[in-house]
Amino acid sequence: MDSQLSEEYIDACLSAKHTMRFLPEPPPEVQQRHVYIIKTLYNLSKELTEVRISDIAETLGVTLPSITKNITSLEDLGYIKKVANIEDKRVVNIKLTKKGLTLHQKIVYEFHHKNSQILKDIPEEDIRLTIKTIYRIYDLMEQDHSLN
Repeated sequence: MDSQLSEEYIDACLSAKHTMRFLPEPPPEVQQRHVYIIKTLYNLSKELTEVRISDIAETLGVTLPSITKNITSLEDLGYIKKVANIEDKRVVNIKLTKKGLTLHQKIVYEFHHKNSQILKDIPEEDIRLTIKTIYRIYDLMEQDHSLN
């Protein structure tokens, strides 16, 4: 790859970053990171019978104190609830409330449904190759950065 192509790639990444502005606005009391936590909790609850705060932190690649603060905020707002683990009362599980499920439906599910309609004319293999390439480039750049 020559430097001109590298520059075009970075320009495309910046353009892709701007697509974030098309995400729906959450309610005023909810931040985008809260929506991502709700999305992650929803997805994990489909895979696991019990979801712990540490499961969310690990999935998102953030620290436990950072996610705990956000979980507390979401609990205070009524989007999630903490439930004692059936087998070990010292362990706390996290569940979406009806309000949390409604937010997920409106903000996450409906957005992705609409987005899939917008992108319907792009062949699936092109989208999959784009995703794979972006992750591969990121991994290579991260490896190089960690070596320096």
